[in-house]
Amino acid sequence: MTTPSNQLRRVITLPGAVGVGLGSIIGTGAFVTLGLGASIAGPWLLLAIVLAGGLAMCNGLSSAQLAAVHPVSGGTYAYGTRFIHPWAGFAGGWVFLLAKSASCATAALGFGGLVAWITGKPGDASTMILAAFGSLLVVTAAALAGVTRSVRFNWGLLAITGLSLLTMVIAAAPSALRGFADVSWSAIGSTPISAPGVLESAALAFVAFAGFARIATMGEEVREPRVTIPRAVVITILVAIVLYAAVAFIGLGVLGPASFGAVSSQDAAPLMGVARAVEAPTLVWLLAAGSASALLAVQLNLIMGLSRVALAAGRECDLPTPLARIDRHGVPLIATIVVALMIAGIIAIGSVPRAWSLAACAVLVYYAITNLAALRVGEERFIARWVHALGLAGCLGRAAFVEPVVLGIMVALLAAGFALRAVCRRLQAQPPPEVSPGSSAGSVGSAGSAGSASPAPSS
Repeated sequence: MTTPSNQLRRVITLPGAVGVGLGSIIGTGAFVTLGLGASIAGPWLLLAIVLAGGLAMCNGLSSAQLAAVHPVSGGTYAYGTRFIHPWAGFAGGWVFLLAKSASCATAALGFGGLVAWITGKPGDASTMILAAFGSLLVVTAAALAGVTRSVRFNWGLLAITGLSLLTMVIAAAPSALRGFADVSWSAIGSTPISAPGVLESAALAFVAFAGFARIATMGEEVREPRVTIPRAVVITILVAIVLYAAVAFIGLGVLGPASFGAVSSQDAAPLMGVARAVEAPTLVWLLAAGSASALLAVQLNLIMGLSRVALAAGRECDLPTPLARIDRHGVPLIATIVVALMIAGIIAIGSVPRAWSLAACAVLVYYAITNLAALRVGEERFIARWVHALGLAGCLGRAAFVEPVVLGIMVALLAAGFALRAVCRRLQAQPPPEVSPGSSAGSVGSAGSAGSASPAPSS
């Protein structure tokens, strides 16, 4: 339940909302995910990006429709609860926490891989994990400083990232054009490229677009959400499609699909491999700065989004109620710290492909619930229902290409989430214990007015 003590402030404008979306997207998408997709789809990665972007646009418009009629924190957790069923809302919120915690851990490990490159220890697991923990501490501190300061910090990071990527595209374009002409469209080495592989690559790429959801998740803090959120979503996704296509082309042309994918899996810093391959020492350091900025921005925006979902679940007693507390800076303090600890646990696994596969599966479930909720919106509709239906079909269809083991893990994690919800709601439903007349509290009460002790009302 929302009360004056746990309400957030509407301070985010259109530029800030676009910055939140781009800051959530660019890091793991441009610097990690595209390489993972290249190892599966080869040059068809460009088609996978377009497919993922189209699905993201449908889901983004669904999120915008929902945020316009129900502009509160929590995203699909809140939408599913209102328009479908509380269980659907909780499932959406729970998988969001899982998916984006895994995504944030991937970004942190990407930062760690970058540090390993710089220190001359590419692929060293201990260096990656320690640096990942360090980056998580930095962005957690920034998230706790307040949303206005966080948005400004985010735009500073984005400016560095954009400059580095633009420089890379210009510097590596001649080499990429020559290399891309020799890339095979039918096989990667001795492994044939298949349609299911392209669709799996699209599922992985879709996760990289999912940063636009941070805009809707933080809807309670956006000014004029009915106008600002749809515009921010469209701008964010269009910019991301163009950027991803350019980066994928450079990576495929310079490194080739196999090497592009291998570098992404081993040390989560594929674009550093591009810079070294074109023998541009200055570009290496500029990309290092851009990569670091992007991966920090992703972590910052994910932590802000995750903490708002935890806040919303705490308000409704689906998760422990202390998560709903807000400090004097307008920040959900306890929720932010708990989210950071969850991410730290995933970082300890130290596997980028494993973390990203889990994120891909979870985010498809999340957006399936988002689209189903959008289909049920009756009043104040400005997005056609076929857009939501297309988004729902796309999510369910892509989920079929996720590894069965990962699907099994997701089912187990959902079961664990519902068990936690049941415990939290049972504890909240229990009335406070009655004060017995013979207790010390009862004696004190009797001293003031005999026999005045009475049972506390049930909450």
